[in-house]
This record gives sequence, structure tokens and C-alpha cells, in this order.
Amino acid sequence: MQTVMNILGQGLGLAAIYLLSALGLTVIYGVMGVINLAHGELIMVGSYVVALTAGTLSIVGAVVAACVLVAALGVALELLVVRHLYQKPMASMLGTWGIALVIRQTVILLFGTQLRYVALPIGTSFAIGFGATLQWWYAILIGAGALAALCLGLIMSRTRFGMQMRAVIADPGTAETLGLRVGRINLGAFALGCGLAGLAGAMLAPLETVYPEMGVQYLVAAFLVVVLAGLGNIRSTIMWSVAVGIGFAAIAVPFNDTLANIVVWGGALLVIASRRRALVVARV
Repeated sequence: MQTVMNILGQGLGLAAIYLLSALGLTVIYGVMGVINLAHGELIMVGSYVVALTAGTLSIVGAVVAACVLVAALGVALELLVVRHLYQKPMASMLGTWGIALVIRQTVILLFGTQLRYVALPIGTSFAIGFGATLQWWYAILIGAGALAALCLGLIMSRTRFGMQMRAVIADPGTAETLGLRVGRINLGAFALGCGLAGLAGAMLAPLETVYPEMGVQYLVAAFLVVVLAGLGNIRSTIMWSVAVGIGFAAIAVPFNDTLANIVVWGGALLVIASRRRALVVARV
């Protein structure tokens, strides 16, 4: 039973990481039709903000700063490049991949390639039953993932901006003829997706080594989830994040991470190959 509790604890922690990494990616595609390959670098920038401000700001302040600064970076990127890539999947992949390279090299020029570490804000663990324990920061990470998903759902379903985004998702041309400022809505959606990437990076910083290439692994993890969920499907993204996280932990806890990667990726490929529908589903 202790093993089961460890699997649940670690699995939900991984699910929160996957969810935070994938939410921003799927929002950006859902509204704008842009496949953002710079998403991993935006997560990396969020981690760097926390690593660089940890000595001067509280952890809450550092997380907020990461969200705001990465969202602001997203606004600049949208105004300069991304707005020319709407509804062009191949062009958006090439364009955002170029953005990713620019961000990564800029970070290297400014801060070097040395590894950076952020101390756990809460270093202790607590019992979750049957002799199993969970680090407090993992519990906070799980709560942050759940809260981010809940807030995103409320934004999409209960706010004026959310209704405008859903109108653009349904038919951008019709939305514009009805008087909606589609360009501004796209800008807000991209900033929201980038802010979520900043949140993911900020929450990951105390758990991972912070370095310029760290974003690639989270881009891969996020794409695994959104490919399984269907690009742009938020509800399914939440479910698949939990499934992948617990599935990975179910192999990694009793065995090892290498075997878990083989089983999870192999299973994901089988699921994708067995489907009869297209990868891109009705967005959001």
C-alpha cells in the first residue's frame, strides 16, 4: 500500500507539471491556430526569473514576476512575429522554432551556460498515509496546477474575454464582422498562454536544475499531452495530464525512469496510431 500511495503522490505531482506545461500551449493553439515551438523556452525564462530573483523577492513575488514578465515577453513576440502566423500550422512551427533559438541564445549571452539552483522554499515532507511521504512543494505544485486549470476554465466560460475568445475560435471572420477586435483578442490569448508557461517554469525552478536548454524536455512533455488530448482541447488536456503522470509514476516508482519513459511513450504512440480521427480536434 505504501507503494500505491507513493505512485499517487508522485503521479499527481508529475501530472501538475505536465498540466502547467501543456495548458498555455493548448490555449495558444485553440484560439490562434499557432503551434508554439518556443513554449519550452518560455518555461525556461520563467525558471530563470525565479532563479535570478530568489535572493531579493519572496517565492510568491518571484512566481508572480515570472508570470508577468513572460506574459510581457509574449506580448512583444506576438506584436513582432506571431500575428503573421495565425492559422498557418507549418509557418507557425518554423517561426516559433526560430523564436526559441533566439530566446535560448539570448539567455546564454546574458547569463552564461552555468547551472543554477533554487532552494526549496519549503524543504520538509509530510505523511500521506501507509508510510508514504510527499514534499510540501509537490503538494503546492499540485494545487497550482489545479488552480490554474480552474481559473482558465472560469476565464473561458464566465468572463467577457473568454466569450470573445470562444467566438474567435468558432469563426474569426464572423467574429470580426460582428465588431470584435480579433487582433487584440489574439494578443490577449497569446499573453495568457505565455503567462501560463511562465507559471510552469516558476513552479519547476525549485525542483529542477535551471539552464538554457532545460525547456526542450518540457516542450516534449507538453506536446505528448496535447497530442493525446487533441490540440486545443483543454478538458482533455487535464485528463491526459493525470493519466500520463500516474502512468509514468506507476512504472518509475517500482522500477526506474528509463523503463517508465519507454512504456509511457510506447503506450502514447499506440493510442495515437489506433485513432481514426485527426490530431487537430475542435479547439477548446
